[in-house]
Amino acid sequence: MSSTPEIIMYAREQFCPDVTRARTRLTHHGIAWTEFDVVSDDEKRAEMIARTGKPNVPQVVIGERILIEPSNEEIDDALVAAGFSLEDAE
Repeated sequence: MSSTPEIIMYAREQFCPDVTRARTRLTHHGIAWTEFDVVSDDEKRAEMIARTGKPNVPQVVIGERILIEPSNEEIDDALVAAGFSLEDAE
């Protein structure tokens, strides 16, 4: 497989169904990511809002794409576009 970009997720530790869905989807595909808790990290929260102008979580950065509260399909599409192989995708 060719080089694939790092994945960054801006999220929160408190329960959120959208954050849980994004984590579950990436885990389903066996893909690692770096996660920042924007509730406890003011610098990362400011960084996230500067990128998109929105405070919503999760925000998932995959390659050049920034997904806000993405569906499983949006995550899969961004992963494929970034060069990830999703042989196990539903």
